[in-house]
Amino acid sequence: MLLSGYRLDENKRIFDSLQKIFGIGGNKAEQIICLLGLTKNVRLKDINYTQQLKLDKIMVHYVHGFRAKRNKLNQIIKLQENKSYRGVRHSYFLSVRGQRTKTNAKTQRNKKNKKKNKTGKNKTKK
Repeated sequence: MLLSGYRLDENKRIFDSLQKIFGIGGNKAEQIICLLGLTKNVRLKDINYTQQLKLDKIMVHYVHGFRAKRNKLNQIIKLQENKSYRGVRHSYFLSVRGQRTKTNAKTQRNKKNKKKNKTGKNKTKK
């Protein structure tokens, strides 16, 4: 089934399928299912055409998919423009929420090193 540009597996429960869409978690999925008048355990293949149309109309009111990703990116850019602490941490590819970085945060440090190598810094001369 195609829903908002996402191909969803029809053999899975509607609750699990909705959560595959970026920006829709457990709570929003439950709200959508409640508005449809269904239960969590209904499979996507079991809903009829009118329920599919109703699901499409409901999904228009939720921020999901590309719009949710764009909103998230815009918020990070706004933090960076304001030069807030969180924005600076984002721009240096460091952990933002107070995590320890001396021995952990390997992924963040790898991102930082890749960024340096792309810009030409940190190159050794022989």
